[in-house]
Amino acid sequence: MSPSRKRRRASPEWEGRTIIKIAALPGRGVYVRHLGHPEGVDGVHRPTVQMPGSAPKPPAAFDPAWIQTHLGEMQIVHVHALAPRMSAEQVKAAVQATRDAGRPLIVTAYHLSDPTGLDEAGYAAQLDALIPAADQVVTLTESAAKEIAKRWKVTAQVQPHPHAVDFVTMRRERPARGQNGPYLVGVHLGSLRLPSDPVKVVSALAEAAKRTPDVRLVLYVHDHLLDADSTRYDPATIREIDRIVTDAGGTLRAHRPMTDSQLWDNIFGLDAALVPPFFGSHSLWPEACYDLGTQAIMPANSHSSSQRPALTYTCDRNGIPDVASLAKAFAEAVRAPQVEHADPTARFNERVAIAEWLRNTYERLLDEKA
Repeated sequence: MSPSRKRRRASPEWEGRTIIKIAALPGRGVYVRHLGHPEGVDGVHRPTVQMPGSAPKPPAAFDPAWIQTHLGEMQIVHVHALAPRMSAEQVKAAVQATRDAGRPLIVTAYHLSDPTGLDEAGYAAQLDALIPAADQVVTLTESAAKEIAKRWKVTAQVQPHPHAVDFVTMRRERPARGQNGPYLVGVHLGSLRLPSDPVKVVSALAEAAKRTPDVRLVLYVHDHLLDADSTRYDPATIREIDRIVTDAGGTLRAHRPMTDSQLWDNIFGLDAALVPPFFGSHSLWPEACYDLGTQAIMPANSHSSSQRPALTYTCDRNGIPDVASLAKAFAEAVRAPQVEHADPTARFNERVAIAEWLRNTYERLLDEKA
């Protein structure tokens, strides 16, 4: 079915299928929003999910107190992430509360390492308490499934990350290569929360750009780094990054955090988007680049590098990108005749398949608990 077709709005009263109510925890972000059927005909409702433009909802989390208070309204608990400072004992308590309520537990192993970078040992303990206790584990890539099997002796079902960009935006025709001058490589550094020194990361990027004459770097940082009232205020680092990237012929741009639509427009205007080293395992970035036809350049040591077609670069043991591998990726990107651009109909059908697999899995888990 074409994604251009006008879609009906799902409702709990829809009579085609028995409604299954899912506690999606937490219920925020593009990934969890796009797990449902794009036309809303899977009969799966996720009351915890926060939709853009909707009224704010009380926060929902895989927390013993929340579970005990709300599970009477839900049939299945589907955990997508855990609170950063949650102890392993609290995770075990939430698992037990779920079991005591007789509810199936499904876990999406999105990150196998701490996405905050604050407490790797604590995060590993969280997963040790959660993943072996799940009735079903899902992950996004074969490489992550292999890691899960090795660490916990658990078989994870691989289901791809659904599209990030809306189908209408996905259909936009890209401008011809070279139409906008130099080959633009955008790097979004956000608040400079990187696994390694951001100045050294930028230095490696700049040196690689110098070795690839056609490449022009455009670096993006959040503007609160220049706000004296912000806890992230760091003008000295910003000045040094600006000096380094300017010396390489590039530019640094400070901006307010972007909405999804602003970010899609930004990525669409780039020839390539390089994702700097990051904490965690999978990412929205290769999905958005694939949807928009922008070349993704990903760190090779991340499961995210195999989500969608991407060029990769390596890092040293300290998390600093290797200049030679960066330059190679830049050169390959410039030489590539075209970038793989997602077909909206194929992406639509993929999302339908994900939604149907989840529906069938939820039904199976409920039957097993009956």
